[in-house]
Amino acid sequence: MAEQSEQRIYDLEAALSQQREAHAQTQRLLQRLERDHQRSLDELEALHKTHGQLEQRFFAAESELAAAHGRLERLQRSSAAQAASIDSKAAAHEAEREQWQRAEADLRAELAAAKRQAVVRRRQTVAAGSSPLAAAPAHSRTKSLYAHDVPGSALL
Repeated sequence: MAEQSEQRIYDLEAALSQQREAHAQTQRLLQRLERDHQRSLDELEALHKTHGQLEQRFFAAESELAAAHGRLERLQRSSAAQAASIDSKAAAHEAEREQWQRAEADLRAELAAAKRQAVVRRRQTVAAGSSPLAAAPAHSRTKSLYAHDVPGSALL
């Protein structure tokens, strides 16, 4: 019986030792889990902080984009107004140019008619035999002819 008691004590001491070792392993595992949990909490906090920063940057970028879009719309309206003004001025300039071309064509036609009329008068005067210009040199006759026969020739 003493041997059984000793064996029983030995078995109990072995079981106690195993239980202590299991407890130590459980403690180490628990400590490791606590460290991992703290690391996860730290990472989560860092991610939360990064998320906040990214969110602020996103809202700032969104605000800048809205402001840029507003500026773009104003520039487009201004550009359209300027283009319309330029088109209007170009159309007015084209109309004025056409008016000047018509006036120039009218003046050329009037000048051609006056020249023909002057030639006819001169021929009539020469045919009548009493041309006051017949004795004058040719360049002088032309100048006199135009000075008398061309309407508005007082400017010459």
